[in-house]
Parts: sequence; C-alpha cells; structure tokens
Amino acid sequence: MSANRPDLSDANVFAGPERIRDAYRDAGVARQYVHNRFEQPLGRLLHRRQVRTITELLAARRPHDVLEIAPGPARVTADVAAAWPAGGTIVDASAQMLEEARRRLASFAGRWRLIQGDAFNLPLEARFDFAYSFRLIRHFGDEDRARLDAQIGRVITPGGLFVFDAVNAVAAESIRRRARPGAYRHYDALLDRRALVAELDAAGFDLVALHGVQHRFSWMYPVQVLVAPRAPRLATTAMALIDQCGGEPLEWIVVCRRR
Repeated sequence: MSANRPDLSDANVFAGPERIRDAYRDAGVARQYVHNRFEQPLGRLLHRRQVRTITELLAARRPHDVLEIAPGPARVTADVAAAWPAGGTIVDASAQMLEEARRRLASFAGRWRLIQGDAFNLPLEARFDFAYSFRLIRHFGDEDRARLDAQIGRVITPGGLFVFDAVNAVAAESIRRRARPGAYRHYDALLDRRALVAELDAAGFDLVALHGVQHRFSWMYPVQVLVAPRAPRLATTAMALIDQCGGEPLEWIVVCRRR
C-alpha cells in the first residue's frame, strides 16, 4: 500500500470521505472527542501548540474573515475565540459535532457562524483571508487531498493564509512499523518535506513556514504510557523538555499562502 493511497479494503481503518464522515456523525463521539484525544498530556501539548500558532498568526495578520474547516466540536476555536473577539465562520459536515461546537462556543454567541457543510463542496464564497483546519486533510489519499485543496483554495483570497497539520513520513514510518496491529484506526497520509511542498505548489499555495511538533515522539510516548496516568504534570513537563530536543518532528503545523 502506498503511503498516500489508503487501503479501503481494510474494514478496521477509517479511510475515504464517506467512512470518515460517518465516523463523526455520532453524538457520543462528538461529546467525548476532546476528552478522549486531547486531555491527556501528549494530546494536550499538541492542542496547545496548535492554538498558540493560530492565535499568534491572527494577532500578527489581523485578517478580515476567518474560517475553520472541519472543526469537530470546536476543539481549537473554543480556545482561539477568547483571543480573537472578531469571530469567524466554522463549517463541519457533522450535525452532532456542530451541536457540540455550539455548546462550547456559547460564551461567544453571535461571533462565530456555524454552517453544516461538506469540506469537499464548501458552501462558501471566496472571501476568507485566513483559514485553518486540523485533523482533516491528513486523513485522505492523494486524489481526495487534491479535491480538498481545490475547495479550500477556492474560498481563500489571493495572499490569504491557510494553516493545517501534516504527518512527517521521516518520523512516522518507523514508528508505525513498530506499532501493534490496529493501533492506528484512521488513515494518515505520510509526507516528506519535498512531497508536501510539491502538493502545495500544485494546489496554488506557497509554503510560508513549517512548525514541527512532537519531536522525539518515540521518547515522548513511553512517558505518556508510564508516567502520565500517575503524574500528569510531571509527564507534561517531561514531554515539553523532550520536544525541545529537536530532531524530526512527528507532525508539522503547515502555514501556506494562497497565490
């Protein structure tokens, strides 16, 4: 199987637009999404880094129209909203996720417009000069990513920024080879820097910055498993120090500009 072509025959792996959409159309999944994935130290560090990157870029750029695509339960935007009073628009295909997002954004009612819509056919006009999306593009193979790139490029004005996450093949491939069967339920495209830049170029974007996250993941994961259940604060501190050691990151926060 190619790193960028999901094996749709594997019933244990969520891959392809339909299966991934269906996986998130569940009220229980929506309610537990943040707790299950981002409240433990490893996920929390990743979340905080994503939120910090978005808030810093918003403060520096001061965009007119902000868009988040596939926010799920507004995991990122619920924290970004406090630092960005101007608000914006969020679009998600799941009514269940949007209901949870509405609850999490209740304190900012009227500032964020919530729209149910498919990322592969965005119900929006080309007027956004800042957009972001996490845990979306990475879950699709080459052809589907190209479709997403085209839709996202269509709604971002020339010169506008788009921020998303990508999985670094150099770090991820060896980790996944050693993982137990079934450890990764969602397909992820694994890209090296050259492939990522080429994909952006083909979609009409220029790379602005790559922010590496989860450096030395093979050191961080044992801390999550062995230390975090007993001493979450110690685990968080240890992981933050490990992350500063550098090396190939497991993921990037990608910042690119629409041509």
